[in-house]
Amino acid sequence: MPRPSHRSGASVLIAAVSARSLAAAASRAGLTPLTVDFFADRDTQKIAAKSLTFDGPMKAGIAQDDLLDKLVRLADAAPSPPIGFLYGSGFETNPDMLEAIARRWPVLGNAAETVATVKDPARFFETLDALDIPHPKTQMTRPSSPEGWLAKRIGGAGGSHVGPATAAHSDGVYYQRQVEGVPASLLFVANGREITPLGFSAQWSAPGDRSPWRYGGAVRPADLPEAVEGRMMEAVASLVAAFGVVGLGSADFLVASDTARLLEINPRPGATLDIFDDADSPLISFHLDAVTRRKLPSLRGMSDAAASAVVFATRGVTVPAAFAWPEWASDIPKPGEHIAKDGPICTVVARERTKDQARQLAETRVRDIMAALSGVQEGFK
Repeated sequence: MPRPSHRSGASVLIAAVSARSLAAAASRAGLTPLTVDFFADRDTQKIAAKSLTFDGPMKAGIAQDDLLDKLVRLADAAPSPPIGFLYGSGFETNPDMLEAIARRWPVLGNAAETVATVKDPARFFETLDALDIPHPKTQMTRPSSPEGWLAKRIGGAGGSHVGPATAAHSDGVYYQRQVEGVPASLLFVANGREITPLGFSAQWSAPGDRSPWRYGGAVRPADLPEAVEGRMMEAVASLVAAFGVVGLGSADFLVASDTARLLEINPRPGATLDIFDDADSPLISFHLDAVTRRKLPSLRGMSDAAASAVVFATRGVTVPAAFAWPEWASDIPKPGEHIAKDGPICTVVARERTKDQARQLAETRVRDIMAALSGVQEGFK
């Protein structure tokens, strides 16, 4: 395995819609994270040397001036000069922010041009066609008969941006034929030419009132047919070479029978960090080696199963000051914080011998959190 491309304890700037999982992964890799996001959750504050929050509501997205101001404040507070900037979700809608950051600190991930290209549906799906990679029929204009089509916001993440094409939509969306299949994802690390596959996961949705395809959780392994996994890896390797993607990324597919249709590539660390990361071989070390040295790790195996799930508020809830959060919960809100209906409360993680057991335990823990917050004395399992 290549030696890590960072020194132990080095400071790193991190920004995302929610930075906790990336900060935790950076800490497991021996880095000192300094974070800015929309939550500054309790565990993020414990992990990070300093944690700030963006101004304005999350629905408005990350504002460039605010981001740069917060990063300067974090850099000034860093125990050592930051080695660079790590980013998670929130940059797909305005990748030009990465150019502004790159003028001040090294961007430890894909450059703005790569993100913009990969997240441009017209260019992305044209490339898929050129490489003969299966995908749902996709177009930039609203279908004349929208029944059976989905509308997706360009640069959206987390599934909340997906809705039926029959509803009214503003600019900034593309349209995709709805097809059957099981959502599955390939986590990989890339050096711009090749990939090392790190594992497959299966996802499920947690429908909200206005977001029927909202991301609910993920479990590994996905237990897909070997031939399907092979085709998924070949597709991602072809796209990495075509777009020059580097570092950790994930590719989302819909799998039906022996066919895997590609939906998108996320050219950054994503939602499955919690269930794939390992302190003995931390993913952020793989990421930095791939980004800064174009070095890929060897294949690694994982013998257990793991699942994570998001707990969403079914009604408005105020977090009790004396609430005892279990150790398997993360993204923990601050005491007294009010979370509106359909807002994320926290994330739960479960590790078991099989994927079915891991998912079942994660879903049980979601219910336990909700029951406890509702005052039902069932205890945590």
